[in-house]
Amino acid sequence: LAQGQLAHLSLPPPRRAPLRLLVMRLTLAAAALVSAYDNGAPHSRTPPLGWSSWVALAPDADHPIFDFCDEAAVRHAIDAYHTVGLYDAGYRHFHLDDCWAGGRDSKGFLYPEKRHFPNGMKAVVDYAHSKNLTFGLYTCAGTEVCVGGRPGSKDHWENDAQVFASWGVDWVKMDWCNTDGMQPAETYPLMSKAMNKTGRNMHFNMCEWGKDDPWTWGPDVAQSWRMAGDHTGNWASTKKVIGESAAIPAENTGKPYGWNDMDMLETGNYDQAAHANGKMSNMTETEYRTEFSMWAISASPLVVTTPLMNCSTADGKPIMRNGGQGIGGLTHPAMPKKTSCQIHRVEQLSKASCDEGKSYGCFDNNQSMWTDHGCRAYFTLDAGDRSILCDHDGHGRHVCDPENEPTPEVKCTAWISDIQKGILLNKEIIAINQDVTPQGRPVKDGDLSVWARHLSDGSVAVALYNADDKDQDMSVSFESLGWDKTQQAAVRDLWQHKDMGVATGRYPAKTVTVEAHGTVMLRLTKQTEVVV
Repeated sequence: LAQGQLAHLSLPPPRRAPLRLLVMRLTLAAAALVSAYDNGAPHSRTPPLGWSSWVALAPDADHPIFDFCDEAAVRHAIDAYHTVGLYDAGYRHFHLDDCWAGGRDSKGFLYPEKRHFPNGMKAVVDYAHSKNLTFGLYTCAGTEVCVGGRPGSKDHWENDAQVFASWGVDWVKMDWCNTDGMQPAETYPLMSKAMNKTGRNMHFNMCEWGKDDPWTWGPDVAQSWRMAGDHTGNWASTKKVIGESAAIPAENTGKPYGWNDMDMLETGNYDQAAHANGKMSNMTETEYRTEFSMWAISASPLVVTTPLMNCSTADGKPIMRNGGQGIGGLTHPAMPKKTSCQIHRVEQLSKASCDEGKSYGCFDNNQSMWTDHGCRAYFTLDAGDRSILCDHDGHGRHVCDPENEPTPEVKCTAWISDIQKGILLNKEIIAINQDVTPQGRPVKDGDLSVWARHLSDGSVAVALYNADDKDQDMSVSFESLGWDKTQQAAVRDLWQHKDMGVATGRYPAKTVTVEAHGTVMLRLTKQTEVVV
């Protein structure tokens, strides 16, 4: 439908129902049919459902490195996407975040990092398309991207849009780093216009962290926009983002092709993932369920960043250093000869301080590094091309040289944890997210304990959300949903996958105990209708 155009509404057979119920039905039907910014981009009418590389990829059979990608790792992740069940659960988006750009050519066009992508980016995009996935790439509105010093899109809007289109990209995220003197509401339309000028249907995801109220102007230029700062996998961050979602005015709570993005999910990440900006995901299973529940009812894109490959030695030990092995016949390109080195401390493990040049460093003429004064940590060498765990106890100089260490036999398999399977593949929660009605929000402003989203089939999703540090007794009044206090409704618990019977006026009749940081997710379906 064109913006603002309504199709004929298909109403139920004539029955006399309360006027407020008819008004609610018409409002929801209109919301479901009016589009925000539909340029034909795939899998954009409902919130994007997918995966991102952010903390998930590694060279060869190595432990994941923050902000890394190469062709071999991407191809294996695409295959694993299907094997672990994401595709069968409805996920379609596959995104490379800030990891891929190599520079600009003499005409100003971007090219991928040539050693990481020796066959170019189009070959990777084509492979994703051959697996029926929607492929996304990252850029930034400023002079440089947020990590790694790669080129940003400032003053190259048409160049970058054209090269994305030529590669077959379906989704573009534009971040907001290194943008001194620039205004989001003036800048993002420039890229939006350039993308549409190419003739390719690409989803535009704006990422200015919600600083300029993008929900008020974003629907004219993009299909989704970040509504808050970066989310990390800890409870303080998760609670903060949920609170900011609740504060968005009801009239700006999303519609088809126009979604408030709460940022990537870190569901189930622990040591198996890289740590974004040095911050480790450490939530409990209960907290990870709350993360998924509240992103879902808020109609946020559900894009998880997590490793999809599990690599271990023959004795079952996880890989913590680069053994130089390829997996499945695809290998990380050989390291070039070098005369200088670069080193970056990713995560410190020791209580002793780790200071470059004093307690750690690397050698110019080979692939090794050293530590001293008790420093122990994960490091990356040569702009992230190699990762090393240098974990020698005691003072004195220690050399870590994976090239000359015995290379264990390594086995890599497509894998996500049982916690992740139970959460990410929950089709009942996903169905709450994949609707076209306005996003869910608290039924009472200022009280975040009960949330509701009215769904297009007439049912209502309800989240009983306990942000407190102790258990709470909670319930939902049907009057708070716009229903009559005598209304009967069938109740389905979406985490237990269990029908809870028929309730009248309230569920439960008294209260249910919701554990600290937990969320009970329900779907309520009317059983009868009051006739007047």
